[in-house]
Amino acid sequence: MKKEELFQRSLQMIAELEKEIIQSEVIDCGPRLELVEQCIFISFKHGIGVNSLLTSELPIQAMVLLRSQFEAVVRAYWLLFLATNHQVAKLNFSYTFEEQFQSDTCPMVGEMLEALKKSNIDPRQIIDHLYDFKKYHLKQLNSFVHTGKQSFTRDVMGFNEEMLLILMRQSNNLITVSAQIMLKHTVPDKQKFIHCLIEKYRQCFYLDEDVDWKTREKVESYFK
Repeated sequence: MKKEELFQRSLQMIAELEKEIIQSEVIDCGPRLELVEQCIFISFKHGIGVNSLLTSELPIQAMVLLRSQFEAVVRAYWLLFLATNHQVAKLNFSYTFEEQFQSDTCPMVGEMLEALKKSNIDPRQIIDHLYDFKKYHLKQLNSFVHTGKQSFTRDVMGFNEEMLLILMRQSNNLITVSAQIMLKHTVPDKQKFIHCLIEKYRQCFYLDEDVDWKTREKVESYFK
């Protein structure tokens, strides 16, 4: 399948997943889950943006957006499981002019992940995957956001096609990770829908069996 066709199929996958969530009956859990849902749909739109930027041959800009998408997903899990009622209340504001100037006192993405890692919440495997994403990718993504070394390096070297496809697939991984929260809170529980979606759009995802372990071992050596 050509790169352009795969990006288009990726967008079809996102649209199908979003439609499934919108049509589902979600349990009313109050403002906490409402904020989580907002985070999830923000991550969806970021995912669409990543795919669209890659299609337009703007990979550096896609990297910047992937960083924001990752934070939206982490924040969704943090809001659901660990945020205090006070923190939830501060984010659930009334959209007045004055409130636009109030500081966001929620923790940074690294702090949220550390707290999730140390907790005993149920989706352990998902948190581990998010933690690994931070470990291996966040420093580089931050460099793109702040026009650091990675931006200059990749502006000269460029990206090979396989790297771009992995970027798209990792963005889609984040989309399904966030969607799982909402599907868990539907009546009936529709988490199995994600497995069907991954099977249908297998080429659009980067799974554990796709990892080049020699490359991973080489990268891991830099953390020792």
